[in-house]
Amino acid sequence: MWMATTAMPNQSTLVEDAHADVCIVGAGIAGITTAYLLAKQGKSVIVLDDGAIGGGQTQRTTAHLSNALDDRYFEIERLHGSEGAKRAADSHTAAIDRIESIVGEEQIACDFVRLDGYLFLPPGESADLLDRELAAARLAGLGVERLPRAPLVCFDTGPCFAISPPGAVSSA
Repeated sequence: MWMATTAMPNQSTLVEDAHADVCIVGAGIAGITTAYLLAKQGKSVIVLDDGAIGGGQTQRTTAHLSNALDDRYFEIERLHGSEGAKRAADSHTAAIDRIESIVGEEQIACDFVRLDGYLFLPPGESADLLDRELAAARLAGLGVERLPRAPLVCFDTGPCFAISPPGAVSSA
């Protein structure tokens, strides 16, 4: 959506040596948020990216921040234990909370709103995958609920689960 509707501003190319307290590689929402927070603490910051600000994965999203992870909580739990999965969930929650507070503090007109997110299976995947992720997400402390389908009019997702962040406006 953003790629089709928003012209990304051109930024200058780094052409000489520069010095800063911190160099951040990546000008997506995570990198820019980190740079903002460091600058608020008085640090000098340089942000480097091989493209436009917000032009990578940030530009390719549907403009959502989510606790659902592409790497899946059951996989994080397998690799790092239930405490590691909980830390991952907590860190994503804290990041979303912080971005929301920045939006308020800076009065950024971006229509920030908390909504339910939905995780559903791609065609041909076993329902076991959804059940494993649901159990791991619950163990990680996320508010999740299994549904027969996401509340979409134009697309039947089949079984899914809703992730409800604190303060979400439910669309179910």
